[in-house]
Amino acid sequence: MKTKKQRAAIFLVLVPHRDIRFILRKYSAELFKAGFSGAFQFPWVVPAALLSSRLNEDELKHCACAYRETIGKEKITAAHGAVVEFSDGMPLFGPRLESPIPQKIFNESAAVKIVKKISPSVIGSCFLWEQGKTPLPVQKLSFRAAAFANMYWKPMQINTDGALGFKWKIGKLFWLPAD
Repeated sequence: MKTKKQRAAIFLVLVPHRDIRFILRKYSAELFKAGFSGAFQFPWVVPAALLSSRLNEDELKHCACAYRETIGKEKITAAHGAVVEFSDGMPLFGPRLESPIPQKIFNESAAVKIVKKISPSVIGSCFLWEQGKTPLPVQKLSFRAAAFANMYWKPMQINTDGALGFKWKIGKLFWLPAD
């Protein structure tokens, strides 16, 4: 029997600098030790929008410049865990950005590719599949360096009891300008 190959969904993501991702990796490890099986199932990025097709280099550069213009010289800060409904209603938990990603960062050509804006803006740290469990407190994060990129996302069935794993790839990074 032939099976239809599932196509990867495409998301616009904000990728924090690797120093912050290191801190988030430790946080995900703590969540996993505390019994949250959804830790390590998502890259430490902020999903901003589900796209109909990938953004090109000019559109990604525009997003980076427009977001820097929006936040100015301020650092990007994140604190207080929040949950956002990710793809197919999966509850994604992580630190919430205090400067959310606004719609105005998208130029006209990028805006027509948006299928769904994802809000609130959280740095994905764990899928919350465990009902009634409260995640560990999130430490306040602060960073200046971040980039926009396309992320290709695909659920993968990994065993017969229906448990899922996920496969992702993050495209070329377009860094926010210094100021």
